[in-house]
Amino acid sequence: MIASLPLQPDADRWLEALPVPVLGIDAGERVRFANAAAAEALGAGGRGLQGRPLADIVGADAPLLLLTRRARTLETRVVEADLEISGPGLAPARAAGAAAPVGEQGHVALVLHLKPPMRAGARAGAVIAARTLAHEVRNPLAGIRAAAQLLGREVSPEAVGLSDLICAEVDRVARLVDRFDPMDAPRVSHQPINVHAVLERVRALIAASFPDVRIDDSFDPSLPPIRGDMDQLIQALLNIAKNAAESASASPDPRISVRTRFRPGVRVRSGVTGAARAQLEIAVTDNGPGVGADIAERLFEPFASTKPGGMGLGLSIAADIIARHGGLIEVDGAPGAAQFRILLPIEREE
Repeated sequence: MIASLPLQPDADRWLEALPVPVLGIDAGERVRFANAAAAEALGAGGRGLQGRPLADIVGADAPLLLLTRRARTLETRVVEADLEISGPGLAPARAAGAAAPVGEQGHVALVLHLKPPMRAGARAGAVIAARTLAHEVRNPLAGIRAAAQLLGREVSPEAVGLSDLICAEVDRVARLVDRFDPMDAPRVSHQPINVHAVLERVRALIAASFPDVRIDDSFDPSLPPIRGDMDQLIQALLNIAKNAAESASASPDPRISVRTRFRPGVRVRSGVTGAARAQLEIAVTDNGPGVGADIAERLFEPFASTKPGGMGLGLSIAADIIARHGGLIEVDGAPGAAQFRILLPIEREE
């Protein structure tokens, strides 16, 4: 039981019913509560979790243990986008995790979302498909760029602007393809980036592709830089904005809004030894039909799509890029609207 934890009287029954692993860790780093999902995921060999040191379950200085310590030390909610879960008798796994202090006695609530492992055959197929795609993409890029340059020689200033935009996008895609290694995650070139410069490029591309969709923006000019790869961030945010524009197109008055702000009260640590960093938030909202319950759970999985002829890769790629930048994506898919909130760690706090 969790009578010693500062929770509401019926909290243990609510937590027990949750389908995700939930742990209550006391100030001595022992498990004081574990629901059924946690016992199934971490109770190796049928051993109980109650009363055991967390270090005995997942190993000393394990990412899960460090996440718990970080939340207790900072006295705030800390999120880890990609944790390695391992320990004596446990099959290696990966999970997203959130830890938050509970009460004033050093207790921490720990919630995990386990990621399904990719089968060896599926990975081999994905590698072959990625290599084929990268090879085929390279071929038409030179022709597209040459055609855009010819269009840019027209007298219309608008044609020149569109030509420059096409050439810049072709060059960006070429850089992404050149850096892509299908046996590993694409490399992130960490440079200080003004996120609004990324969003201005995304806005120009969406405006050119969806002329009937109104785009509203509200940017916080005081936001400090983030660190990352500008080409990849453009790709991630473009995928999300394109999804929003396509969804909004079903509305009589299609529109999307893009907002940036500092996200107060949230710190995320994306690495085992990294510090928990403050986050900026990019919110992309559309007035489309929203996200159906049947697709919401697997929205960021590859090939999950409800669009006719859709590949279902855009949001999966976006989530992967954001995760490699130490960020997170939150989704609110209420009927009549959908909002994607992208959290990215800021370079420094002013």
